Amino acid sequence: METNQAQQLVCSWSEFWGYCETVAQAIMERNQDYTQAIAIIRGGYYLGDYLSRRLHLPLGVIVAKSYSDDNAQETLTMGEFSWVQKPCGKILLVDDLVDSGITMETIKHKLIKEHRVEVDTAVIWQKSHARFKPDYYHSVTPADFWIVQPFENES
Repeated sequence: METNQAQQLVCSWSEFWGYCETVAQAIMERNQDYTQAIAIIRGGYYLGDYLSRRLHLPLGVIVAKSYSDDNAQETLTMGEFSWVQKPCGKILLVDDLVDSGITMETIKHKLIKEHRVEVDTAVIWQKSHARFKPDYYHSVTPADFWIVQPFENES
């Protein structure tokens, strides 16, 4: 991952898939029995899809937005959950990163309250100032760095 002048961490596709595998390995080491992965999209889609395939879990999604077009955090807006199988048992909630943690925490509590499930969380990056700590992550990054993921870096 390269760092450029504007306090950005730029991630290539090969690095990204390696980070996804690191998260998958951490999950497999704990030998948890998840019934489903739910990805917070847009950002969590690629990790969610990777973990769904790697761990042989059905994948559900929820759309959430907490950043404006100029990358400033704003009020959390959520859509509805979408899945083939209604959540039960133990769910793996997935996003690309935890910044403040509001999105992950809010959606986790929504799943617990509405579906009476256990929820573990997985991300690639956890920002150093995050108040919410995911169960699984690849790395902790500085609070003031913007992560440019490979799907954001294409023309």
